[in-house]
Amino acid sequence: MSDRLISSRILTFSLAVLAAIGGLFGILNLAAPAAAQEPTGEPTLSIQLGPAPGNFRLAPLNASAPTFEVGDRFTVSIVALGVETPGVFGSQFEVHYDTQFLAAVEGSLAPGAVMEPVVNAVNSIDSVNGVVKFAAGRQGDLENLVGDVVLATLTFEAVAPTEPPAGQTTPIALQNVKLGAKGGIAVPVSGIVGLDVVIRGDDTQPGPGDISGLVKVEGRAADNQAGNSVEAVGELGAVYTDTTEADASFWLNDVAADTYTMTASRPGFLTASCAGLSHTADALTNLAEVTLLAGDLDGNGTIDITDAVAIGAAFGTLGPDQLADLNGDEEVDVLDLILMTANFEQTSVGNPWLCQAAVEL
Repeated sequence: MSDRLISSRILTFSLAVLAAIGGLFGILNLAAPAAAQEPTGEPTLSIQLGPAPGNFRLAPLNASAPTFEVGDRFTVSIVALGVETPGVFGSQFEVHYDTQFLAAVEGSLAPGAVMEPVVNAVNSIDSVNGVVKFAAGRQGDLENLVGDVVLATLTFEAVAPTEPPAGQTTPIALQNVKLGAKGGIAVPVSGIVGLDVVIRGDDTQPGPGDISGLVKVEGRAADNQAGNSVEAVGELGAVYTDTTEADASFWLNDVAADTYTMTASRPGFLTASCAGLSHTADALTNLAEVTLLAGDLDGNGTIDITDAVAIGAAFGTLGPDQLADLNGDEEVDVLDLILMTANFEQTSVGNPWLCQAAVEL
């Protein structure tokens, strides 16, 4: 299982109201309040992927289902997106979910900060039936809000896997939605789009959104390949790492869509890299295997006389985890020397990882 650049697995989503003229992508930008008048548009209620509140960006409606593991927590924001004049002063809605797979966290349902102060008349979580109810209006002589308005936030915990089969989802749905402007003016909602999430257990296999493959090192048995390192660095800055199992397999779980540079490495062996790997979140990217050449003991990317000296200095020593024990038999001897000398003057640059990704939908 891969380590994340982000230490916690808390992600944020939004249940967004899309105005008919609103774009599907946009930074949250609360426009100045407008005076109340008759409604001019009918927004659509939709669940959209986005990062943490305060830096809100929508994902396209056809974005793949976000993936979590059992025990992960994630937050949804109920957002009125692209609200036109007269604006929004209050809202009511229900959030429905399947308690077999999800649990709404008690005490996590809260009005959006931009709505404050509010009178929160209805705030309940029915953890037996999987129904969350909310109703709130702004308190006092305040103005309507237009633009993109966070109405409320709610946190869920993933409690059971939806897989197998791979990619199976569970829905989070909005029902019984009403929006209103100051003066009791109803703001019509033209439609609702839900959010589906995938939940995986610890024992599931790689699936959509993952990167997998085999990284081997030269000179070791097929069942003695544990501990080889794999790193994926995205152009957008994300970093994912893993180490191989005994059979040389690795699995980077739930990797964000981006273009990645893949690097395979192990001390004592030439590092191999593969640049320009295009990965999408709705498919499994299965890479061609790579075998790292033995003999780069000093890790400078070239097998040369310095590495030969290092093996000579360790020659005859016994025991596990020795850098010069290239074949992993717990003895530095002529077999390790042969592995190194056969690769003399080989370089990392001259031996890239031809990952030749095979994407499985």
